[in-house]
Amino acid sequence: MQKFTILILGSLVLSHAFTQQVKPIFKKGESQIVAEFNKPSEWIKEELWVQTNFDSDANGKLDRMHVFLTRPLQTKTQGLKLPVIYTTSPYFAGTGGDSKSYYWNVKHEIGATPPPHKHPVAKRIENRPFESYYQDLDWVNRGYITVYSSSPGTGFSDGAPTIGGENEKLAPAFVIDWLCGRAVGYTTRTGMDTVSAYWSTGKVGMMGTSYNGTLCLAAACTGVKGLEAIIPNAPVSSWYLYYRSNGLVRSPGGYLGEDMDVLYDFIHSGDLENRPHNDSLIRDNILVPGQDRLSGDYNDFWASRDYLTQMDSMKAALFMCHGFEDWNVMAEHSFRFYEKAKNMGLPAKIYYNQLDHGYPPPFWMMNMWFTKYLHGIDNGVEKLADAWIVAKDEQEAKPYNAFPNPQANAMRFYPQSENGTTGTLSTEKKEQNSLTFIDNSSLTALQLISPKKSDNRLLFWGENLSKPMHLSGTGRIHLQVASNKPAANLSVYLIAVPKNYDPKKIKLEDIVVNRAWADPQNNRSLENGEKLQAGTFYDLTFNFQPDDQIIPAGHQLGLLVFSSDHDFTLQPKKGTELTINLGESWIELMVVK
Repeated sequence: MQKFTILILGSLVLSHAFTQQVKPIFKKGESQIVAEFNKPSEWIKEELWVQTNFDSDANGKLDRMHVFLTRPLQTKTQGLKLPVIYTTSPYFAGTGGDSKSYYWNVKHEIGATPPPHKHPVAKRIENRPFESYYQDLDWVNRGYITVYSSSPGTGFSDGAPTIGGENEKLAPAFVIDWLCGRAVGYTTRTGMDTVSAYWSTGKVGMMGTSYNGTLCLAAACTGVKGLEAIIPNAPVSSWYLYYRSNGLVRSPGGYLGEDMDVLYDFIHSGDLENRPHNDSLIRDNILVPGQDRLSGDYNDFWASRDYLTQMDSMKAALFMCHGFEDWNVMAEHSFRFYEKAKNMGLPAKIYYNQLDHGYPPPFWMMNMWFTKYLHGIDNGVEKLADAWIVAKDEQEAKPYNAFPNPQANAMRFYPQSENGTTGTLSTEKKEQNSLTFIDNSSLTALQLISPKKSDNRLLFWGENLSKPMHLSGTGRIHLQVASNKPAANLSVYLIAVPKNYDPKKIKLEDIVVNRAWADPQNNRSLENGEKLQAGTFYDLTFNFQPDDQIIPAGHQLGLLVFSSDHDFTLQPKKGTELTINLGESWIELMVVK
């Protein structure tokens, strides 16, 4: 009897030793790779559909969202519960063609009905999202479960794309509800066999770039319980600001002629048989009239697609990332959202680099953010500097107490006539006359800098800088402008060139400091543009993009004022004359003293 008791006790000890639960490991405030989790061949990969409460394609059935996930084996064998890193996207299951024939033709007069364009057919793919291959390797071995979902009307998700509509906010919120046990998941798209997220702790973080980052903002604005933290990279915070500038029809950089309906076609990879119905319901009857390419004015359609007005319920900790040289989704999108989150008292950090679209922050920073808010480790990440900025030609970000730099002050420069349409930039205001230039949309901004094209722009040069100039914040432009036609584009570039530069060898991206565009017809109201009266001067005040960079000593600041931007705006026939009253015009830059 005594021997039997010993054997039983021994077996219990051995059993406990073999089934001891593996747990995440943390060092210096970061989640570490756990050897037992770092076995991709053992990871459990599943797909399922989460039920929503909306019917965005109006087919009489509630939409279900298609979900992929990856989790460590121990969530099955040891009952381990882990937090989730979640990405949702319209791109996971295929996209349409990128031919220029699918874009709106921009070669027409402002306010004129543009010619029709072709609509691509998005090809649906059945593979797991490409992002999963590297995100799984980053996070699953560190004690997270990764989840991916296709947004409405894309891939194998039900519904219709709406480009910023309510269903694109609610869809990820329902996935999060499922991860927290408040919504129903099904093993198939139409079946009734359910599946639960029994392995989830109910702590969810979201991350994503571009449209994927936009959907992080959208989900956070719902205030869904369980969404603890988000890391959006280069997100759209206002669809109006993505496709318009101060009343002007303006394309995102690199996609001349794109608009809401074009993006809809590009991502509409849902069921083929459902697409004609969705096209009529959403694209042709909501997006095309709502986007209003005729006037470019702000309206209720655009207002409903501005996430800044929908943040009241947001609770998630925000770690924002963006590039100052991003002319696709421009830097204002992140700053305005971050600024309001800070004002709401939410944990919020912003990371800016000097790159273009889609470069993420350092992994250690993301790791600390999710470690704090998903695993609950008190690593002090919330006490780190609020702003992190990578200076030009440097690799590492420097911490700042805030962005813009608190030591930045407004410095005003006045354009002054000197030699025809080329003049100077001065910090002293003097009496000035008016200068006229002629629109020619066939010319690029780089061509316009040349003296040979001086009739088609105004160009004002400052003195060579005696010391570096640190810009930090959002600059402003005030121009008093008249046009000989009822409508005109207005474009402004701030540039900086090295001393004795060769204009034939310089690249535009090397000298552009900032850009801005505006519609003179919207001089009084963003909602109601008015035709311009020939010879009448109108006052326009509008902003450059947020920026933080250092202009080296010896460089020369330049202000380029022109009409149609060959790379961003509509391209009317050449010949429109614009006149600038220099005596009532200025730019204001935020300069760190």
